[in-house]
Amino acid sequence: MIDPSAQIGADVAIGPFVVIGAGAIIGPRARIAPHVTIAEGAEIGSDALIHAGVRIAHHVQIGDRVIIQPNAIIGGDGFSFVTPEKSQVEIARRSLGKADAAQAPQSWARIHSLGRVVIGDDVEIGSGAAIDRGTVANTEIGSGTKIDNLVHIGHNCRIGRDCLLCGQVGFAGSCVVGDRVVLGGQCGVSDNIEIGSDVVAAGATKIYSSLPPGRMVMGSPAVKMETHIEMYKAQRRLPRLAKTVAALEKKVNNTDT
Repeated sequence: MIDPSAQIGADVAIGPFVVIGAGAIIGPRARIAPHVTIAEGAEIGSDALIHAGVRIAHHVQIGDRVIIQPNAIIGGDGFSFVTPEKSQVEIARRSLGKADAAQAPQSWARIHSLGRVVIGDDVEIGSGAAIDRGTVANTEIGSGTKIDNLVHIGHNCRIGRDCLLCGQVGFAGSCVVGDRVVLGGQCGVSDNIEIGSDVVAAGATKIYSSLPPGRMVMGSPAVKMETHIEMYKAQRRLPRLAKTVAALEKKVNNTDT
């Protein structure tokens, strides 16, 4: 189903059960596999390869030579909910968990996502990845960035050029990431922080605060790799240290008697 107002470039290949909405623009030589949905006003550049089951929401902008693997979702609403009064989450965050009193019942109010997703050239997006649209500003993915399977990028995030985001990496909203950043599998990034260019994070690292350019980090919370290695060595020594302390304590107690 192709809306009459959609613009389809030269030599485009479109598979069965594809839906292309009003005003969508498909660049020349794009290949669109079966069961793809491209909503109204979306723009896809030339030589794109959109695999089966991909969902591209309204007014998403995608550059040239982009590859999107099966069942990725580009441009869904961000996870934006607030309460009319301060929620228990806000109170806990401000008090660092010292406020234990339960709050009055409150319902979450939805904030609609009015921004877009803008993706540069030569980007690859893995199967099942989800990139949320911005709340007001756009969510942006820089040219040359490669995104693995099941990666989640929250609303308003800005990812730089030539980044490598491995499987199951998760970004909370409004993160800013520099160029050539590499995040290993299952890294988690907290909201509203900035990661400088050329940062490398080992798998399963949890990044809770901003990182300067060129930093190599590891662990939860993230620390410099050499620091984490020393911390791990110390942790492995803890059983032996506990035995040493117990023996010293026993000697001290025997001396007292």
